[in-house]
Amino acid sequence: MSQNPTGQNLPPNLLLYSDYRVFLREYYETHKAADPNFSFRYLSLRAGINSSAFYKYIIEGKRNLTKATLLKTCLALKLKDKDAEYFENLVFFNQAKTIKEKNLYFDRLTKLRGNYDMRKVHADQYAYYGDWHHSAVRELIECLRFKGDYESLAKRLTPAISAKQAEESLALLARLGMAKKDAQGRWRQSDPVITTGGQVDAKVVIEFQKKMLRLALDAYDRTQASERLMSSTTFGISEETLDLFKKKIRDLKAELMELARLDQKPNRAYQLNLNMFPLSKGGEA
Repeated sequence: MSQNPTGQNLPPNLLLYSDYRVFLREYYETHKAADPNFSFRYLSLRAGINSSAFYKYIIEGKRNLTKATLLKTCLALKLKDKDAEYFENLVFFNQAKTIKEKNLYFDRLTKLRGNYDMRKVHADQYAYYGDWHHSAVRELIECLRFKGDYESLAKRLTPAISAKQAEESLALLARLGMAKKDAQGRWRQSDPVITTGGQVDAKVVIEFQKKMLRLALDAYDRTQASERLMSSTTFGISEETLDLFKKKIRDLKAELMELARLDQKPNRAYQLNLNMFPLSKGGEA
């Protein structure tokens, strides 16, 4: 539950959610905390639905929203324009029965969200890239629902690090505002996605990328073939096509980042490296 500077509870921000049931639960909890008289019955009445337990069953996954009750819900929650469109597509995405349907609504959600919660890593946060395991720890705290077992956290990394390194890494993430404890004592990411914002010329980021490439080489010996995806292709292309390649790769990376954000059951941290570099000198054909 977020708060404004005066300490008052704010309603949850829909665009931060990848599960509409979680959004509805936190919406209800936020309003209930602000007004003890707020109830599921009241929410149903506001939506024009003749069932006092309707939204309780929705949140618990015992019922689904239909097109009709979805529209009524948008009115009850006072969702308009982009928020209403996002909520509708999120409902259809969560309730989709086939991969084709999932992909359709995923694409719509991606376009609606844009770079909404993509946080840029500023120069004073470059310590994050000082060691490869900081990014892995940041992902694992979500996968493990981490509450403080640093020994277990350290052993889950591959290659493993020490419990002290894991504790220091999380302390760094907290100091940089990239991780924080919730009310239940669980460590969470402060933002779903972070990026350098295209500042890849920074020396520390380049060194980080080199370390990840070395880990990629080691992965041939550390992991089973089924656990990794390694591929390489050589192209003969023009400068114009190279620019197009770069755009396509950036678009793919953005799509994969959104897929990861929408994953409700992450259980492992992965590293993806995409590399393209010249094998010959340029010049006239």
